[in-house]
Amino acid sequence: MKVKCIFLFIVCLAYTSLSFASNWDEILKLIKNGNETEAIAIVNQYIQKYPNDPELIFLRGATLDHFGKTREAKENFLILCNKYPKDPIIKNNLGVLYAKLGEYRKARVFFELALKLKTDYKEAKNNLSLIQMQDRVYLTSK
Repeated sequence: MKVKCIFLFIVCLAYTSLSFASNWDEILKLIKNGNETEAIAIVNQYIQKYPNDPELIFLRGATLDHFGKTREAKENFLILCNKYPKDPIIKNNLGVLYAKLGEYRKARVFFELALKLKTDYKEAKNNLSLIQMQDRVYLTSK
C-alpha cells in the first residue's frame, strides 16, 4: 500500500526561516545526490541554533524520512504534533509515517484527526481511503 505524503522539499522552503533559506540550494543538492549524512548534519546544525523552530523540525523529519529513517522522522513529527495539535498537515504526515511503518491503526487515527481539523483535506481523505481499502481486503481474506 502506498499512501501519499506531502513531504515536498519545495513546500518546506516556504516554511523555513529566512536565515536558513540561504543554504536551501545546498541542502536540496545534498538530498538529490543522496548525501544523507551531510544533509542531516546541516539541518541538525540549524536546529542547534534554533531548537524551537517548527519549520526546521518539519524539515528534519522530512529529510530523515526521505533517507529511509522513518522511525526517527516520526519522532520529529510527534514533537510537532504535541506543539501544534490543531495542524492537520502534521497529523496527515504522521499518519503517512505510521502507515510506512505498518502501524495502520495509528495511521488511521491520525488521518481521521487531520480530517476533523480540516474536513476538505484531500490528501488525508485519500490516505484514509487507502487504509480503509486495505482493511476491507484484509477482512475479506480471512
